Amino acid sequence: MRVKNKNIDDTIYSICILIHQICKLNLEFISDSPSSSFELVNSQSPILLSNSKIETLTYIHNFLKNKSPNEILYHTDNFQLNYLAVGFFEKSQYKGTIIVGPFISTIPDNGFITKVIETNHLPLVHRLQLHEYYKSLPIFDVNDNKNVGNLMINLASNPFIYGNMLFSQNESLDINKKEKNDLNEKELFSAIELRYKIEKNLLNAVENGSTEKALKFKNSFQFAAVHRIPNNPLRAYKNLTFSFNTLLRIASERGGVSPIYIHNLSDKFAILIENISSMAQLEALQINMISEYCDLVNKFSTAGYSKIIRKTINYINLNFDNPISLSLIAENINITPSHLSRQFKKETNMNVTEFINKRRVEEAKFLIDQNDNSITEIALMVGYENHNYFCKVFKQITSLTPMDYLKMTQSKNSSKEQ
Repeated sequence: MRVKNKNIDDTIYSICILIHQICKLNLEFISDSPSSSFELVNSQSPILLSNSKIETLTYIHNFLKNKSPNEILYHTDNFQLNYLAVGFFEKSQYKGTIIVGPFISTIPDNGFITKVIETNHLPLVHRLQLHEYYKSLPIFDVNDNKNVGNLMINLASNPFIYGNMLFSQNESLDINKKEKNDLNEKELFSAIELRYKIEKNLLNAVENGSTEKALKFKNSFQFAAVHRIPNNPLRAYKNLTFSFNTLLRIASERGGVSPIYIHNLSDKFAILIENISSMAQLEALQINMISEYCDLVNKFSTAGYSKIIRKTINYINLNFDNPISLSLIAENINITPSHLSRQFKKETNMNVTEFINKRRVEEAKFLIDQNDNSITEIALMVGYENHNYFCKVFKQITSLTPMDYLKMTQSKNSSKEQ
């Protein structure tokens, strides 16, 4: 949680902190006075959304200035991000705006992300980053919107009362106390050794992109973390999962994945971990984390390549949808084109142009699978200005024309539905 400025009204801050902690959403309080404005943050937005966010919050604040105290604004921006907002009034005087969000209203599947990219004219290279970000956001339905909106309006419209917490519990006799105190230390040490051995094997499997092996090791042992925070077992298990996320991140980097890709995935899981509300959800998330980190290794690993070739592959992965050539890549990584060409062919068994075409066709296949764009549009999206040349390259790599590939995909989907 981060606060912009602590020179703020205690009542407003107390109301906002309560909304923020109950809803598990980012919250902004915006006043006409910058020194009275602040934010409470669960998760950071990608830098590429920064300008849009500022415009959205400013618009919401100005919109509610002249509205009545009992009105709730539901706002959707160009990125399909949703916000709920209410005005804060004191003795009929407008003090500022309470805004919670962003959240989304539907599952962010590949078609959703593609539409966001097209609507906002974003480069395709941002697709992975956006997909990870949207998957980390909560999904609100109509009832969620009403409940959160009503909570906000009631807290903002009534005096804030600080409750006095009382505690009580039933008395119980622990008949097993002696047995618990007589824990066999030898068995405990053996369990710890086993856990670290399995953990090492699991991380090695992730490093090699072996999902099946990693999940097998995960299912063979369960470490109990409850004793670390006895009064809050969920918090203890969350902390353990945060550590697990860090270990998986390190394993995937050892597997040859660039930190550029790891960072987005790691951030997404950090947000999801904090927002989870049950042990069962955390257990399911850990399995998902293993699968996605293994997928990252399989898709983006440059293990075994020299530093020059790793830089080259990462540059291509980040710029394939733009005009790109051997000389341009060589200039960006400070090497001569002739040396890069020889070294790339030696290590990958293909020349730079072949590798670029392969990467572009992989992305084109993904976009064709979504069936949201024409073949000509897809050609432009993956970096080909000439439709006929795109079709020629696509057939060379896949043995199918883009249209034949589309028909094959549609046929498979039809068979699944029947």
